[in-house]
Amino acid sequence: MAPARYLIYGRTTVGLESAAALAHTAGMTHSEETPVMEPFPDKTGTGWHVVVRYREGHERRIEGFASKAEAVDWIEANATQVKE
Repeated sequence: MAPARYLIYGRTTVGLESAAALAHTAGMTHSEETPVMEPFPDKTGTGWHVVVRYREGHERRIEGFASKAEAVDWIEANATQVKE
């Protein structure tokens, strides 16, 4: 299975970056950059959701994914279509 890839502030990354590195990157946004989309497990442990973080600081949560792979597939399919 290939490693997951995520769109992180306009660049594609393989899912190996630490949370600290992502948090550091989150503070380094520029106005022309795209939103960040990341998959997270639901707290109840029954599925996954995607959090879309916009450069202005607000977030949007997309729920209803059965697996991390399904959430990552959604990110890859929608990376260029997410609007503020």
